[in-house]
Amino acid sequence: MSGGIRRRRPAGAEDGDGESSAQRALESLKRFDVYTKVHDDYVQKSQTGGIVTLITSCIIALLFWEELAEFCSVEVVHSISVDTRINMKLPISLNVTFPHLRCDEVSVDTVDSAGDNQVNVHGGLVKLPLDASGILALHADAPAATGACLSCLEAEDQNHRCCNTCQELKDAYREKEIPYFHVLDVAQQCKGSIGCEVSGTVVVNKVSGNVHVALGRSTIRDGKHVHEFNMQDVGDGFNTSHVINSITFGDRVPGVVSPLDRKMKIVRHGAYMFHYYIKLVPTVFVDRWGYETYTNQYAFTDSARNVKVRNGELSGLPGVFIVYDFSPFLMRKTEKTKPWSYIFTSICAITGGVFSIASLVEMVVNSLACRATGQKPG
Repeated sequence: MSGGIRRRRPAGAEDGDGESSAQRALESLKRFDVYTKVHDDYVQKSQTGGIVTLITSCIIALLFWEELAEFCSVEVVHSISVDTRINMKLPISLNVTFPHLRCDEVSVDTVDSAGDNQVNVHGGLVKLPLDASGILALHADAPAATGACLSCLEAEDQNHRCCNTCQELKDAYREKEIPYFHVLDVAQQCKGSIGCEVSGTVVVNKVSGNVHVALGRSTIRDGKHVHEFNMQDVGDGFNTSHVINSITFGDRVPGVVSPLDRKMKIVRHGAYMFHYYIKLVPTVFVDRWGYETYTNQYAFTDSARNVKVRNGELSGLPGVFIVYDFSPFLMRKTEKTKPWSYIFTSICAITGGVFSIASLVEMVVNSLACRATGQKPG
């Protein structure tokens, strides 16, 4: 035969070469290993190392807990801009208690600089009668028993012999032009309800104005808001004592406090005019999910003075006036949360840093211990 003799390659020789190549490639990766290994036979353990390890583990656990709490916390970022939201309404939510004014004597009125007046606001407000203890009067002004004839007191005459309800008693006093405030707390017809709690929401324009409860019957005359009353009512006990349980200008949001909450004013004598001057700062609260809530933060100053100069003369109108004005700036409060990479990076930094410092501490402590005992460090 003219051709040379060829040696046949046994089956699986190519696979063997492939496997050997793969093994050589994997073996070459060892050159990049920076984490040197120590055989167990050469590893020495000591009591000092055990103590340092326990302390290190406790420190790592404590730092990890602190970082986890920081990761779960929400940071609020503040920014300020010019407020351009002008043409909108402002809901004022309030809850005010008048311990010495009956609900039929309480009229909540609003006046603003745009000339929009609201008299005896209803709809969003609820008036709850209170008894002498400040508890809700469930049976206020209950009708007298059949056939009963309750006295009209000072207003009793030929036309008014029986006043079986508080309203009938007040009507009799009005017809005789006699002030009646001093009898409301003691008259049998009225003593079941001597106070009033006003709760609800008043919607006003977003301009400067006031919300007030004052003496007299409020009305609009020639475009002006006026109060009509008898001068004798002033000295007869129109008591403007009050407790502002809560008041918010806009929606209530977390982190925004209401300084007027639980504000109390008590009148012992005289006719007092209370003013609360409030400066509103429009605020947009953006939560972590991007939902916006519009509200108002505020600061206030207050004043109180006895407006009864002498009999028949007043230097002001007895009542409670909440006067508000707006700042031209808008504050934005945005909730910011930390990304997941924050906690992973913190864990790595804590673990690596603590173990590095702990290894140095262990070396120093072990060396000092060996010198003290005369042993050779190993």
